[in-house]
Amino acid sequence: MIEVKKNDKGKIILLCGVFLVMTGFGMTLPVLPFYIEKILSYRDISSKTVSLHIGLITGAFPLTQFFFAPYLGSLSDKVGRRPLILIGIAGFSISTFIFSLGGSLILLYISRLIAGVFTASFVTASGAYIADKTMKEKRGKNFAILNGVAGLGAVTGHLLGNLFSNISIQFKFLFTQFTLDKFSALFVFSSLLTIAVLVLYVILLPESLNFPDKTIEQKATKPKISFIPSFKLLKKAFILLLALSFFSQLAHSMFEGTFAIHSQRFFSFGPKQMSIVLIICGLLMGLLQLGPIAWLIEKKGEKSLLPFGCLFLGIGLFMLTMSREMGWILFYVSFISVGIAILTPSLTSLVTKDSGKEYGASLGIFSAVNSLGQVTGVVMGGIIMIWSDHLAYWIVAIILIMFVIFLRSLSCIRVTAEQESKCA
Repeated sequence: MIEVKKNDKGKIILLCGVFLVMTGFGMTLPVLPFYIEKILSYRDISSKTVSLHIGLITGAFPLTQFFFAPYLGSLSDKVGRRPLILIGIAGFSISTFIFSLGGSLILLYISRLIAGVFTASFVTASGAYIADKTMKEKRGKNFAILNGVAGLGAVTGHLLGNLFSNISIQFKFLFTQFTLDKFSALFVFSSLLTIAVLVLYVILLPESLNFPDKTIEQKATKPKISFIPSFKLLKKAFILLLALSFFSQLAHSMFEGTFAIHSQRFFSFGPKQMSIVLIICGLLMGLLQLGPIAWLIEKKGEKSLLPFGCLFLGIGLFMLTMSREMGWILFYVSFISVGIAILTPSLTSLVTKDSGKEYGASLGIFSAVNSLGQVTGVVMGGIIMIWSDHLAYWIVAIILIMFVIFLRSLSCIRVTAEQESKCA
């Protein structure tokens, strides 16, 4: 675990806030499509149009993250992590509350677009905060813990969402009455929880960037902030990390986005069985990253674990199409959990190590690529499943196995080169 030293208090406070924010996010995620469907059903819209809007409104969130994450990450390198963390939380809270009102279709789109922008601000600045506060050799371990805390927060949110799903609250004002049903109430709870985190951060969270260490010349020649990522970051190793991250996020989002349809067709799963699978998947990822994965990254290094992450993820996706029994399905889903638990913190850590001191800019590009992978995974999986139920899983599994072979070959080349240099 993260040692609680005096200079580590900021990390502990940040992790507490991340857990609470993800708890609120996890409360709303399972009911999001049903809430949108309920709102649109009041407007006499056809079922096909409802399905289209559900996809577009859901996809608006990662789409805005893709466009704004590089800029916001770069901005955090200039103005600091704390301002963007605070602005991100405040904006996300407001957008979630607006979404709970559900006044119009346009309002739904606007609130999700805004939520994507401010979530990009919070996520990229939080990752950069951890990088600022951590030495290189400890960074992978700390990113594993950050992802583990976020994962456990999301699982806690799922459980609380199920617990409070039947709550209905009425507010009476002077001239009107306002009712929160079992869907909208969860979005209001999420908004209030996020406000609590904002207050916590305003009072207790210090800035992680040490601006006084900068020289006067550096201040005078402060680079301009641009929406276009800095091309000097896009080295061959960095591009390889981005490609691997893209396909790992594509695989994960494709699984989460299409498994409900896939399991309904082949396993006759209902909402209860789906909740069990997703909760176990999230819980396992969180616990693994807090314990074994954090330890392995510290002892073995991130690069040595990447082939195993791809292998576990690929095997899990492929074997998921081979069984219809709940026990085996949970077993194969655990392979997916292990793969993502290895890849996400390892890749995040390597991206920061490959970017000099521009952690925000590199993590912004990294977050944008992840968002693109998430959107592509859901869309690609849904389209391919029109023609074939298993083909999308098989294609992604084959690509991941090819990454395993490629990464292993790179390792062999590196070891051979090192041996030759020693002999010379």
